[in-house]
Amino acid sequence: MSEAASPRQLTLGVDLGTSSVKVVAMGLDDVLVGEGAASFGTHGALPLQAEQRTEDWLAAASSAMRGLANDLKGSLGADWTQQVAAIGLTGQLPTLVCLGDTKPLAPAITWKDGRADAWASTRVDAARRTHMYSRTGMPIDGRYLAPMLQYHFADRLGEVRTILSAKDYLLSELTGLRLTEPSTAAGYGIYDLRERRFSEDLADFWALPRALLPKIKGANTLAGPLNRAGATLLGLREGIPVSTGAADSVCASFAMAGLDERVVSISFGSSAVVIGATAARRFDDAARYLLTPHVNDAWYGREMDLLATGTGYKWLSDLFSWADGDIDRYSAESAPGAHGLCFPPYLAGGEQGALWNPRLRGAVFGLNLKASRSDIARSFLEGVFFEIKRCLEVLAETSPIDAVMISGNLVHSSSSTQMLADILDREVGCIPDKSPAAIGAAMLARRIAGVELEFGRHTRSRPLTAPDQSTARLYAGLYQQYLARAALCE
Repeated sequence: MSEAASPRQLTLGVDLGTSSVKVVAMGLDDVLVGEGAASFGTHGALPLQAEQRTEDWLAAASSAMRGLANDLKGSLGADWTQQVAAIGLTGQLPTLVCLGDTKPLAPAITWKDGRADAWASTRVDAARRTHMYSRTGMPIDGRYLAPMLQYHFADRLGEVRTILSAKDYLLSELTGLRLTEPSTAAGYGIYDLRERRFSEDLADFWALPRALLPKIKGANTLAGPLNRAGATLLGLREGIPVSTGAADSVCASFAMAGLDERVVSISFGSSAVVIGATAARRFDDAARYLLTPHVNDAWYGREMDLLATGTGYKWLSDLFSWADGDIDRYSAESAPGAHGLCFPPYLAGGEQGALWNPRLRGAVFGLNLKASRSDIARSFLEGVFFEIKRCLEVLAETSPIDAVMISGNLVHSSSSTQMLADILDREVGCIPDKSPAAIGAAMLARRIAGVELEFGRHTRSRPLTAPDQSTARLYAGLYQQYLARAALCE
């Protein structure tokens, strides 16, 4: 730690997520000292449309900061802002913001917007998709910024001055700078991992004028000082260093598991984001995972996203009028194998875990008159956890996996956590923090506050749930049965 750093200093993490802005204040000792949050809406009058107003993001950021201020005033006093040493940013991606000379030209188009999917599929055949993956580490579809821009703004390109993702738009509002960093640049679909820059020929393929691309700086490096408008928005003083930050997925992974090749992070939200850190640039011959820059430019994340975990959980709960948490409680009343039920959870119209198959559809096999609500609940959770096991097996082909760290609602159920450990046959640690992505951004902001960061290890240790070996052996056989039935879902 440098002499400039003081134990009383704080770093802030701001996460512009898919449905809310979350902010946290962290001490240099890893203690979470305050947090705030505010939600915003997504608009979609048209089929597959999912847009958000950037002014709603800013209003939510301001509201979340007021919540943080109220949380901190009682413990740190009214002058707590003087202790803020740096601000770290993170956010959803890929989400397209088209900026004109001074402001956005239209609402942001989020990563949940599927209107460009069919069009992009006509542009990218199997051979080109393989080539693009070998360059970018991304299995390209219509939800990356380059194809989104061409599909939605082809007739307005003359008005566009810069395209940014959500986190970098917030950075521009706080500092006046239009910048990005590698983990967010990957969401454009044209970032060349080997050359560490936007590819000119891939930009040309999508008819993306190169002048619209922002400058790329290192992840979690100094972007610039908080300007007057940014200070007013956040209720802070001018001049606080603001970081370039990193994507929400890798910030959360860092907060949960650090940069340890033998520990995988799993963030349970609307989807389940599975990330294994690697110091090698490991592309997969079958493109079964995204290869994305991590929070440190020397590391990468191998990422797989199961589409319908939290959304599937909510769908099933609503279907049977179950309260939140009932699925976990009911599933504990059933037995491993759910008395013969098998529930491949492909409920979002395809999958993007280890399978990357848009044709997959969910199903319940073995349903009969003896099936109980507990069996249905357990079969759903087992299906999700079997798909996570499938993801871990892909990662383990080249790097042993000793443990997983999880965040989200699952951490509140000891029975479901135990089930996950048994199915994976690995230790599972629970991260109870509300926003690991914001916490990761705050931790990483120490880099611009004069604190030496050790990226290669993690110190926020958690107790681990060990698998029950007899149950793990039982699940090993049930997993093979699951794979056979899930193969029928196309």
